[in-house]
Amino acid sequence: MVCALLAFPVVYAAWGSLFNSDRIGGPQEFVGIQQYVDLFTDPRFVRTINTTAVFVGGCLILGISLALIFAFALNRAIGGLRFLRGLTIIPYVVSGVAAAVMFRLVFNEDFGWVNRTLGLFGIEGPSWFVSPTLAMVAVIVAQVWTDLPLAILLILGGLQTVDPALLDAADVDGATGWKRAWRVSIPLVTPQIVLATVWFSYSVLTALGVVLAMTGGGPVRATRTLPVELYTAAFKDFETHKALAIVIVVLGINALLTLAYVGIGRRYDVGSWT
Repeated sequence: MVCALLAFPVVYAAWGSLFNSDRIGGPQEFVGIQQYVDLFTDPRFVRTINTTAVFVGGCLILGISLALIFAFALNRAIGGLRFLRGLTIIPYVVSGVAAAVMFRLVFNEDFGWVNRTLGLFGIEGPSWFVSPTLAMVAVIVAQVWTDLPLAILLILGGLQTVDPALLDAADVDGATGWKRAWRVSIPLVTPQIVLATVWFSYSVLTALGVVLAMTGGGPVRATRTLPVELYTAAFKDFETHKALAIVIVVLGINALLTLAYVGIGRRYDVGSWT
């Protein structure tokens, strides 16, 4: 029953993407895979996929790196500092639109915190939402901030299960600091890192609120990701069948990325995979 409930939207989207109609509620014409052919022969859609790849890649690199750093730091928190573990969840409870508004103020050209800080060092702050490259940087930072807490907690949970005896043995062998983390801790929490990566990838690839509220996909389509393209097709252009085809494309990319992450994780099998 649960499988059928979860599978129905996917099957409906896949079936609906094989049709086309001139207007919503109008007669439908079976076109087969023509929707997908039209998508992948459209240079603008191909550019959207490239933009999405940059966005997802940037978020993953920055997000997982920060998640590891904060997880290791919080794992060493003792005494009264343990309350910081609870504070990590705060960004996750803030809506994506609220986070986007906040970061749009942070990166504001005239009075934003980032440019004001740069001004203290005699550096003129740039126009973050005019430059295509800087606009992408800004939305990546905002998206990572909203999705980071869960990744931190997943990795932190794995670190909490590491046997202290193994760490003590590493100390005896002279593996301390970064070497101990790289040789002992990180391999032992590989399943949690893979799970955090899968979550981060899924969340970023389907994220709409932050990008839409911060840049609307601009400037000059520089931050127009697949969810923004989907939103535009469905709710602005009212091309529902095209939107359903984009849904299947996003689903397929998600599935391929998940399989890739799990495959990479299995290369570092430490007995935690089933």
